[in-house]
Amino acid sequence: QQQVTSDDEAAQRRAQCEDGRLLPFEGCPFYLGEHAAASMIHATFPQLKVIAVVRNPRERTVSAFNDYVRVGRIRQEDGNDRELASLVVEMIRKVQSGERSLEDFDVRLLTSGVYIHGLRKWGQEWPMEQLLLLQAETLFSEPRATVERILNFLNIQGGPASSDYGVFNRNPLRHRARATSFVNRTLDAFFAAYNLELYAWCLRHAVPFIVWPNASDAESAQILPRSLLPLAA
Repeated sequence: QQQVTSDDEAAQRRAQCEDGRLLPFEGCPFYLGEHAAASMIHATFPQLKVIAVVRNPRERTVSAFNDYVRVGRIRQEDGNDRELASLVVEMIRKVQSGERSLEDFDVRLLTSGVYIHGLRKWGQEWPMEQLLLLQAETLFSEPRATVERILNFLNIQGGPASSDYGVFNRNPLRHRARATSFVNRTLDAFFAAYNLELYAWCLRHAVPFIVWPNASDAESAQILPRSLLPLAA
């Protein structure tokens, strides 16, 4: 886990645009969930534009579990449906009991899906015109339109010449854990309140957002306009 401090002059020089060249910074999913990161990065690089890509947190949690197996944080022999369910239940217990906070590293597999925790802070520290929130689902289903939106946000003329936009999974494991109906219900219940806060935040800041299917229930329908709700099947 990397963090940028305000006195990191070398990093600051690397991120600056020199002679009209656009230089990238870096991407780290944990920055989004850290309050300190928003303040520190903005203090050091106030000119940066930030792109946050969020995915249905239920699906993100399962994907993260399998990625932890891929990189060795979880043993391959434990990378099964039963261990996934056990880990989800235990992490939820730790967070809801106050034993762990949303930013504690050993529950990040779960809490990185609590996007509103970080976005609220980033929205306070960062000018909204420099913050672009995207949904992974839209990136997967409408890659060309999403890439064009990103290029416009970054003021980059032109784009990839190829018209072939594919969706690839870098996880080479042949056997991956799958979410059971119990795991899906458990994760939906945990994320429901946080998701509603996220949708309300998007409304306040006029950020386009499509409500995730697991949150399109009666409670969210009462506070969200129809334009934000997913199309009926």
